[in-house]
Amino acid sequence: MEKLDSTRRKDIIQSIINDLNKSKPELYYTDTMTICALVEDYIKDKKLSQSEFELVKNLSRDDIQVLMSYNSNCC
Repeated sequence: MEKLDSTRRKDIIQSIINDLNKSKPELYYTDTMTICALVEDYIKDKKLSQSEFELVKNLSRDDIQVLMSYNSNCC
């Protein structure tokens, strides 16, 4: 079964955050909008495959924040 684009976007954003976290361990304590800006920069730097880039290239920081919230393990 193929994943929906929305699920793929969430997975891509989580993958970017995991990658950023490797080089920035302090990311855990960083506010959400700063993380969104870092994710947005990562996307703009085209550090993704072409298919991944096409799925997330038009996401705003607010969109990224919403997708991040769906990945929360809280509650």
